[in-house]
Amino acid sequence: MRKIRILYFVITIILIMQGCSDDINMQGCNDDKKWYRGNTHTHTAFSNHAFSSPDIAAKWYQEHGYNFLILSEHNKFVEIETDKFPEYLQNEFIFIPGQEVTGHKTVHTTAMNINRFVPWNFDHINKSVILQNHVNGIIEAGGQAILNHPNYRYAVTAENISSVKNLYMFELFNGNPVTNNFGDNEHSSTEDIWDQLLTKGMLIYAVASDDARQFEIFADYMSNPGRGWVMVHSSKLEADEIVTAMVKGDFYSSSGVFLKTNDRHSDAYIIEVDEKKTEEELSQDYIRGNQIEKGTEGYKIEFIGPNGEILKVIKATKGNYRIKKSDVYVRAKVTYTRMHQDGGYEEFYAWGQPIFK
Repeated sequence: MRKIRILYFVITIILIMQGCSDDINMQGCNDDKKWYRGNTHTHTAFSNHAFSSPDIAAKWYQEHGYNFLILSEHNKFVEIETDKFPEYLQNEFIFIPGQEVTGHKTVHTTAMNINRFVPWNFDHINKSVILQNHVNGIIEAGGQAILNHPNYRYAVTAENISSVKNLYMFELFNGNPVTNNFGDNEHSSTEDIWDQLLTKGMLIYAVASDDARQFEIFADYMSNPGRGWVMVHSSKLEADEIVTAMVKGDFYSSSGVFLKTNDRHSDAYIIEVDEKKTEEELSQDYIRGNQIEKGTEGYKIEFIGPNGEILKVIKATKGNYRIKKSDVYVRAKVTYTRMHQDGGYEEFYAWGQPIFK
């Protein structure tokens, strides 16, 4: 019986790698789908916290291989028709209408693909109620919500998030240097928050974004572009299709690592790094990693389960995890570590979305 199960697992992996399985949780198996790179959180001169014009921001993203962009200005609805924008924008680039609903008690939410302004001024003693109000307003405006930077001022906890309905995405990684993605001795990292929510059974996916404000001067302490993005698997480069794919978890998030394979199957999770594309990206001057004192150079793939338990570690550029009946959920994380020019090491990541058994 054990041999039969092993044989079935091997056959399943072969089918997945060939793109031949029709399992509902597969990515990379439909020939009509492509990977689109995008940023969901950007500020320009439309906002009161940034100074670059929208065309400068759009030009930067388009020239660096992005396919879509949301101008998520603070409490301002921005909708730009791509075909009426400057000529340097090519066909493989679109704007998705958006707004950053910048609410009370530092509850901030990106409104994706809305058709009108979303009110922000609702207040309540309970942050969960504020966040639920944001989500409801965004859905009423035809869009979907992303909870932004929960660790900015350590404003939003897993307890604040877990009771919120119809919230399917949050920022696991935000490129602004003041957003405390990795927590501290007294506060959970955003990754810990994610595992707390998933362990409770909340279906919520992780987004990486820039929260960019400065496109002309680059420094560690500035909020620059190119630090966090999503790779969305969609049949079309259209706003509705991109958002639908993200709500289904058909994307991965990155702070520097590109994936060649990101397959979530009911029996197997399979990851392979795109080494060439990652190397090209990490050679860019604007890239900033997570600095650590000690490390080991190279790639590491981790498959992670409830309470953040590491289920399997593979020190290689590709690997798989056989999902067991006892696995409540499994998610994947890829870490690339290299020496930092100023000493110590720096890490870059890709995060695969969870699959629930």
